[in-house]
Amino acid sequence: MLKFQIFLVAILMSCVAFMSCERAGQMAAPMVPEADTAEPGNTGQPDDMVVPEDVVESDDMGMPEDMTESTDIVDMTDMDDTSAAAPSVVINELMADNDTIVADPQGDYDDWLELYNLSDTAVMLTGMYLSDKEDELTQWEFPENTQISANGYLVVWLDDDVDAAEGLHANFKLSKDGETVILVGTDAHGNRVLDRVTFEAQETDTAYGRLPDGTGNFQVVQATPGAPNMAQ
Repeated sequence: MLKFQIFLVAILMSCVAFMSCERAGQMAAPMVPEADTAEPGNTGQPDDMVVPEDVVESDDMGMPEDMTESTDIVDMTDMDDTSAAAPSVVINELMADNDTIVADPQGDYDDWLELYNLSDTAVMLTGMYLSDKEDELTQWEFPENTQISANGYLVVWLDDDVDAAEGLHANFKLSKDGETVILVGTDAHGNRVLDRVTFEAQETDTAYGRLPDGTGNFQVVQATPGAPNMAQ
């Protein structure tokens, strides 16, 4: 009888131990994280994350597509104020006694002057002046819509032939004995002197110009109206 009682106690203890283990397993299961089912190497953003459409790619750092470069002509009326460090258009070459070198559109061998545009943009000269008189800076006004191309040249005939139909003709002539010729800004900016060249007596058919173009000192050069200056 005693053996049977011991046997029953052993069975009961085994049942209690089994139930305790099963209960412990159920309690521990929620604490174990599920395995990550993501593919190896897939460390990017989740599939349900939407990238905003207006994000700019790293190599697209230029202008917006709807912004185009300006091709407008620069108006010298906005550039000849006293704040400008230097004018973009200067007197570049002249001939005060032209006898056989180059004829104007009318076939006459007259005095001439060349302007040069140092900038990379065409420049409108409307409202500006040329003069050979210090006390009359507004002597001759450039006609409406006169422009000089980017890094280009413009020849003005100084022959007092303002009625000529072709070419630019100022209402004064140069003196071969020497004088001063002046490029003057607009009325709106107080007729500021933009460039001034004073020359001594000139020999016939001799050109006097800057070397290099636009920035150099004046000296005797080859006659090249409308083209780059060249050393004599």
